[in-house]
Order: sequence, then structure tokens, then C-alpha cells
Amino acid sequence: MMRCIFTQTVPQLARYERKFVVYWGYSFSVGTHMAYSIGEFARLSGITATTLRAWQRRYGLLRPLRTEGGHRQYSEEDVQQALKILDWVKKGVPIGQVKTLLERPSPRRTNSWQTLHQNMLQRLQDGKIESLRQMIYEAGREYPRPELVANVLRPLRSQVSANIPAAMTLREILDGIIIAYTSFCLEGDKKAPGDNLLICGWNLNDPGEIWLEALSRTGQGHRIDVLPTPPAMLAPEIFPDRKWLLVTRGKLTVARKKQLEQWQQQVSLDVIIL
Repeated sequence: MMRCIFTQTVPQLARYERKFVVYWGYSFSVGTHMAYSIGEFARLSGITATTLRAWQRRYGLLRPLRTEGGHRQYSEEDVQQALKILDWVKKGVPIGQVKTLLERPSPRRTNSWQTLHQNMLQRLQDGKIESLRQMIYEAGREYPRPELVANVLRPLRSQVSANIPAAMTLREILDGIIIAYTSFCLEGDKKAPGDNLLICGWNLNDPGEIWLEALSRTGQGHRIDVLPTPPAMLAPEIFPDRKWLLVTRGKLTVARKKQLEQWQQQVSLDVIIL
């Protein structure tokens, strides 16, 4: 487990003295008089507000105080609790078992990701599309989406990628649910403040990977638009006010590196290499 601490000022939270904790890729701020709204906590932690509410309501994992207006206020203790929850989730513990482990840690536990993967695959193979859809939506509320994508959805897509009619049909059904859920999450993010991103494939044969990358970034303070099909030719410079994320696969050739350098001189642009 990697953990480091560094100090940094956050303009929108300048009324508190802050120290940021980087833990499993998530950034938390702690201070002597720390108090977060659910939106602030979600943006800094990368845990969506929907997931935070589910952890509280369904599993009793967080107990934020309420303002006079009824809004949640997260304390330093809540920050530390969230770190511990993420630790167990990363280890593959089902979210429903985390509370017991927090109260009395036990070395005996099941692998949540493997179980979730198997249950989704079984529903897909049985043609239980609505049940699978509900399971994916619920998992997106209860687990951090980057981990859900990396540990369940991406491996599940790979498992139904054989070039035979049955597998290809199952893959298309799964992709339809993933695209619908990602679109639902993206639309929710449009209502919140954040930076503007464009996610696009670049020399990518599998457009489904674009949607997985978009889903893994939802709920983290971004307003994301997706180019669903990688274009044959790309002109990022026509949207200079947007940050571009290009999803690609394989080693970058000399020609592609040169093209990338030219684009980066014109716009803010990063590449995600799968």
C-alpha cells in the first residue's frame, strides 16, 4: 500500500488549513477544522456522491453530520473512514462485508470483484438483460467506478470477445448496457461544476474502450463528451477550450509521437495507452 502526504492550498476551500493525503490514487484533504460538503468530498476523493450516499444509507459506513439546512458535512473521521473503506474494496471485499471488518478485521473474506464478475456473466449468458442492467447500475453506485471498470467490466468484455456469433451477440448486449449507464452518469455530471473533457479513440479498433474510459472518470468533477466512434482523421484544434483524452492501444510509432507533439502545441491533450 502506497501512501504519501503533501501540503497544498485549495482556493475553493481556503477557509481551512489543508493537508492532502494521496491513497490508492485518491486525494483527500485533512486539517484541524476540516468540514466538507458532499460535493467537495466527492470531487477530492473521486468517490461519487451517489456512492457516498449508498455507503451511508445502505451500509452505515459513514456518518456525516448535518447542517441546519439538512446538508451533509464530512469530518476528519469520515475522511479516515473512507480511506479504510477504499482499502478493503481494493482488496476485493464485498461492500456489504466492510462494516464488520472495520469493527473487527478478519483475514477471511471473499473476492467481491470475482463474485461480481461471475454473477454478471451468468446473467448475460442466461439472457437476463434487465437483471444485468440493474446489477451494473447498483455496482456503479456502491463501488468506485475506476475499480469497477478495471476489475469487472473490462475483464467481462474480454471474456465474451470470441469471434463467434454467440459471443459477439453477448458482447453487443453488454456494450449497450455499458453505454447506456455511462451516458446516464455523464448526463448527471453536466449539472455539476467541473472542467470540460472530450474523450475519443485514436487508432483504436474497439470503440467500447472509449466508453469504459469515460465511465471510469465520471463523478470526479469533469463534464465529459464522448466521440463514440474513432474518426479516420482527427482535428483537436477546432475545440481549443476543451481538454482532449485520446484512447489508443499499442506502442506509439515515431509518426504518431510527432503528430501528438503537434496537437499538444495547440490544445491540452493527453493519451491513454491501453
